[in-house]
Amino acid sequence: MSFESIKSRNCLFLICPTDHIESVLTQKFNWKTYFYMALGASFSWDVRTQKNLISFIENQQIDQIVFVAKFTNRFYQETLNPNNSASFRVNKTLLDLEQSVPLDFMEQSYPISRLMLLASRHLQKQQKSMLDTFFLGKILNQKRIPVTSLVYHPRGNVFYTPRKIEQKALLYGKLSLN
Repeated sequence: MSFESIKSRNCLFLICPTDHIESVLTQKFNWKTYFYMALGASFSWDVRTQKNLISFIENQQIDQIVFVAKFTNRFYQETLNPNNSASFRVNKTLLDLEQSVPLDFMEQSYPISRLMLLASRHLQKQQKSMLDTFFLGKILNQKRIPVTSLVYHPRGNVFYTPRKIEQKALLYGKLSLN
């Protein structure tokens, strides 16, 4: 799915507030845009949050949910920077994701590839966590509301799907900006 294929009338974007991406999404998206935010795009799916989101989705007639992160998100950069203190990292999840990337890729690839891959895998994990929730996931599946993710690269104003990132980053070891 590319950004251009988002055709819903009411889309809920799940983003990190430090990305400052709201204006980009609002300008690119022709319908109503709604935002739900969490630092590092690390969302908590407690029962209260799930029920509030269900109510919001129903009231606003949300018909698509998209996790979006800028690959330059400060939390991803902090995770990959060995000189930073561990206390600033969002959570153990990002470190676990980094360890899931093949070592040879981490040693040979460009920093941009690592960040794009980390962002993509993190968003996919958040997406899966949301869909696995008892209340919210059940409603999203019943109503067939698609939940997807995109990683934003500000240079060139490009949105990448996880599939495209995996193909380019893992197969080629680098991510073309075009």
